[in-house]
Amino acid sequence: MHRALRWTGITVAVLIGLLIVTSAAIYGLSERILRRTYEVPSVALTVPSDLQSVQEGRRLATIRGCVLGCHGKQADGEVLFDDARIARIVAPDLTAAVRRYSDADLALIIRKGVHPDGRSLVVMPSAAYVSLSDVDLGRIIAFLRSLPASTGPGPSISMGPLGRLGLVTGKFEVEAERVARAAPPPAAVSKEAERGRYLARTVCAECHGTSLHGDSNPDFTSPDLRVVAAYSPEAFSQLLRSGIALGGRQLGEMSTRARNNLAQLSDAEISALYSYLHAM
Repeated sequence: MHRALRWTGITVAVLIGLLIVTSAAIYGLSERILRRTYEVPSVALTVPSDLQSVQEGRRLATIRGCVLGCHGKQADGEVLFDDARIARIVAPDLTAAVRRYSDADLALIIRKGVHPDGRSLVVMPSAAYVSLSDVDLGRIIAFLRSLPASTGPGPSISMGPLGRLGLVTGKFEVEAERVARAAPPPAAVSKEAERGRYLARTVCAECHGTSLHGDSNPDFTSPDLRVVAAYSPEAFSQLLRSGIALGGRQLGEMSTRARNNLAQLSDAEISALYSYLHAM
């Protein structure tokens, strides 16, 4: 009896020791991933200041969810995810961020997912925004710089044990790695479709993956955008304007994004998107 208890105690002690060693290893390896630096060339970006550019920047920023999206209703920051086992992720107040960083720094953060010190952001749809044109990006930054300063939250990423394990095993990736492995969408077959491809790459790719063949995250799973082949031009426009899908269905996240963000697309932009996605 005493011998059995002794061996049970030894077994428990060994298991606890292995758990401690494994946890320490996961922490160390995940910290190495989080602290890795990336060499990304800086770019010279011209940011306009005229009222028309700022107004267009508001529209472009709304379509892509900078406002009424990840960063809150007024780009003043929002808690995106909070689960102690996985992570706490806060999308920062952009009105403060644009006062902290230069235009070149902001271009690096937005398009490459990399901080000015070379470390990668953990969560940022840069894999979609890497293809943003200088003109569109300049207008978005102009709009953000025009906003009055608010007192929203700063950037905050706290990784939990499952989040760190996901980093080590490759289930989760930092944004610089996602940008590096981003698969481009299919080529366009016409000039109008080429405009649609750009919009799909910089708008739809955030949820549907850079190849546009669907993606998944802890909140939802998105379909392959070849599903647009089932839509008429009128039905597709209704989906983007009101969030109502075929058969009068509501599509959760997609319907919310349509009403809050995609409804800002012009008729010409929706037509170009349809031309590209329907042919895809």
